[in-house]
Amino acid sequence: MTLKTSMQALVAVAGLGLLPALAIAAEDATVKDIDVSTEIEGVDGANALDYYPDLETDLEKAVAQLVEVTDDPNGYDIDVKVQSVSLDGDTVLPDTQEFNQMEGVVVITSPMTDQDPHSYPVRLIAITNESAVPEGFIQINPSPDDFYNAMVQAFASNVAENLPEFMSGATSK
Repeated sequence: MTLKTSMQALVAVAGLGLLPALAIAAEDATVKDIDVSTEIEGVDGANALDYYPDLETDLEKAVAQLVEVTDDPNGYDIDVKVQSVSLDGDTVLPDTQEFNQMEGVVVITSPMTDQDPHSYPVRLIAITNESAVPEGFIQINPSPDDFYNAMVQAFASNVAENLPEFMSGATSK
């Protein structure tokens, strides 16, 4: 698999169903907790965590670098669940450890507000043919050396860029 050296971290975000009015900059949000988990162990034959055992920690650190975490009791809880890491949809990665898709769900809540949790999918794909991006995926084109980090950083950037404004305006319980 030959990958381009430039990284592009935005294409099809349409699958998120987010209106621009609902998104705010990460620096405007108060976040009190970020939790990342992987739910791919139960997928038949999935072996991504054999190759990338630090995926949860790396993704949590990447989100925390983009979103300030405070001890504000009114802050958001960001719960990220990585549900799939695959190569062209196959969750059994080859010995070369290549993957080009990463999918998960972000759930944002604040126990100190009366708002319902806000959730949305994050679907990343790295491909060399820019015209073949499936609907609902975000395209990135990292170099082979930066492949893993590019996918983690793009996922984290998507989380930070899509913090919902309506959560910060919610009234206390």
